[in-house]
Amino acid sequence: MTRYVLRRLGTTLLVCVAIVFFSALGLRAMSGSSGGLLALFEAASRDTGSFFTGLVRGNLGSVWRAVGRNRVSIPVATVLLDSYVKSLGLLALALLFAATLGVGAGMLAAYWEDSPLSLVLLTTSLLGVSLPTFFVALILQVIEITWYNRTGVRLVPVGGFGWDSHLILPALVLAARPLAQLARITFTALSEVAQQDFVRTAQAKGLHKRLVWHAHILPNASVSILTAIGVSARFSLGSLPVVEYFFGWPGIGATLLSAIRARQLNLVLGLALALGLTFMLFNLALEVAYRVLDPRLRDLSGQTQVE
Repeated sequence: MTRYVLRRLGTTLLVCVAIVFFSALGLRAMSGSSGGLLALFEAASRDTGSFFTGLVRGNLGSVWRAVGRNRVSIPVATVLLDSYVKSLGLLALALLFAATLGVGAGMLAAYWEDSPLSLVLLTTSLLGVSLPTFFVALILQVIEITWYNRTGVRLVPVGGFGWDSHLILPALVLAARPLAQLARITFTALSEVAQQDFVRTAQAKGLHKRLVWHAHILPNASVSILTAIGVSARFSLGSLPVVEYFFGWPGIGATLLSAIRARQLNLVLGLALALGLTFMLFNLALEVAYRVLDPRLRDLSGQTQVE
């Protein structure tokens, strides 16, 4: 396991360099740099080297930001840390919400597979997967604004930042599609395991249905459910800029879009690296969890090393 983690961390470092290089290349191309493709690659290589040199030294430069009516110079590291914490809080809440309700709904639908409740849950999850993120954001904002106009009562804010009710709408939108996807995949995984011969044998022995589910079905479906959580996290990371833009949440996605428009090179590279590194470390944590939960993967890893 230790060798596997170290090998993956080495690969992660190489991917980080690639993320910074291609981000710099894209920004150079957007700026209309002259000199042809070779000049673009050389400029991107210099930008990559300068960025990592500054990162090692702890100095990524500064950017100008509007504070009230004034413009002040703020270190890139400060902007990066502030936006990253805001995005991580929003993302963690959305994933917790999606995982809890999505896996729970999938388990209920599989446990009572032939009931009307199962049909309702699966139909709702299908709608959730089909609706695009921006459409869900618009619908919730319209519902809140319409309610406020008719009653004068504000349920939740429709935009802005705050570690309070401001989190509700962006977290719901960010969790909507992962929740629906998790419900469907959890239902499918549990239903497939429930049809296996060892489960039928346990049922034939007279074991209670709940005991069969907790001791046999859930452990064998856990890897598939974890995989679905990983896919959901990837989708949430991809949807993060859209959600932050619609709700005015000053996180890493919205800051990245603003930095690209302003051609703030070091800030763009830092934000892109933060997103990519978060994605890769999350995947690594999931793969380690796979091997902890499924002994077959540990055995396969050991056989590969011996060979």
